[in-house]
Amino acid sequence: MTSILASRPTLQQLDSRIPAARSDGAVRLVSRALLLGALALTAACGSGGGEGANATAAGTTAAAPSGAVPSGTAFACTFETTFSDCGFGEHAKVPGRATMVNVAGVTAVRLHTEPGDNNVNGSGAHERNDLILNQSRSDGYEGREQWWAHSVLFPDDYVDPPESTPSTWHFGLVADFHHTSNAGGQANFQIMAMPRTAIAPGRPTGLNFQINHGDPLNPTQHTVHIGPVVRNVWYNFVYHVKWTSGGDGYFKAWVNGDLKMDYSGPTLYAGQGVYLKLANYHTAFGQASSVVHARVLRSVEPLSVSAGL
Repeated sequence: MTSILASRPTLQQLDSRIPAARSDGAVRLVSRALLLGALALTAACGSGGGEGANATAAGTTAAAPSGAVPSGTAFACTFETTFSDCGFGEHAKVPGRATMVNVAGVTAVRLHTEPGDNNVNGSGAHERNDLILNQSRSDGYEGREQWWAHSVLFPDDYVDPPESTPSTWHFGLVADFHHTSNAGGQANFQIMAMPRTAIAPGRPTGLNFQINHGDPLNPTQHTVHIGPVVRNVWYNFVYHVKWTSGGDGYFKAWVNGDLKMDYSGPTLYAGQGVYLKLANYHTAFGQASSVVHARVLRSVEPLSVSAGL
């Protein structure tokens, strides 16, 4: 099958409460065109990783993210040129692992790992190709209230981590808001891409949201299951968060328009902030693997939770 990734992404989440967003005919035309492109993409790609051609992410029809950017957005990156033009830096074993791609008209960045891509920025034996948006650009400080939106696609060459064993814990991460300390520990928020099957009941599988707070090395965790990883469809994420180490924090997360997590409580470790990471980070399993990221927005105004339109 011909690859859906062309050499050389986008995101739009328009606030449904802003009349101009709904009356802009040009935006509607662009959205329809991208939706048709997404449908064509799904039909052309067929199954991937055992999923059927009509499978959707998190049980909701997944539209391609739009390239239009709402007015008043504090940060926007649609990857039309390079990720560095948006202020992202790369963590990679080999420079250039992250490449710009086009997925059925959506400009995006492909994060790719090869066997042996270990010992990257503290990854140890695990393998990583990540993009980092520093704390200043992420505005990840105590007391900040934000809306974020971004999109992720798992292409044909994405490889699920293998099932864990009694002695080996396998995992993957595709995005997180990482705490600012260099002392290790779990990110304050992360999207985990876990094995398709579990060795025992209660072990996480597929995609999961996770919040961590308290002690970074032994955090209190709140985990919400999203669903299995589906190939070649867009996961359009929207977040509404208040960053704080106190009890008045919150983190709401939507996937393709469905509210999947409604958390209240601390969202930071005491004395720390956060920064955004787009990730392809996983245990070593001897195979190359890719994750595609598109459209990243940050706003203090509400962003629409609709599926990318």
